Amino acid sequence: MNKFNVDERIAEYEGFINNVLKEDLRQLEIQLQNINSEISDLIQQKHSLKVLTDEKLHPNGFKSQVNLGCEFYMEAAVTDTSKLLMDIGLNHFLEFTVSEANKYIDARIKAYEIKAEEIRNKSVQTKAHIKLMLFGVGELKNTKDSKKS
Repeated sequence: MNKFNVDERIAEYEGFINNVLKEDLRQLEIQLQNINSEISDLIQQKHSLKVLTDEKLHPNGFKSQVNLGCEFYMEAAVTDTSKLLMDIGLNHFLEFTVSEANKYIDARIKAYEIKAEEIRNKSVQTKAHIKLMLFGVGELKNTKDSKKS
């Protein structure tokens, strides 16, 4: 291999690392942040559900303000907290009991945790590919330098 081909290969590999692998890693980090945000929201929903349905805190139900639109609010009294409507996606709502809602939220959290683990594994693989490519570039540079001597 002559010097020109080695320099060309090194430039190709460095370009691949910077343009492809590091961009893939950045995209994976964004996906992981989004999933962690979803998990955080679900945990907050679970906590809110616990507070709203706690009979010790609200023995006769609770009062809330509901936005009717255009920042116009109306007070609402909720006396029966045994059932509730939850958004299950695509603007569809399903009636759940409190225990069913807790199971549903737990299942969603578990699904997001599995997805987060998959993304973490892909991230680790991408980091390993970057290190391997950098090792290969270092070897090419050493080969080039040893031929100069």
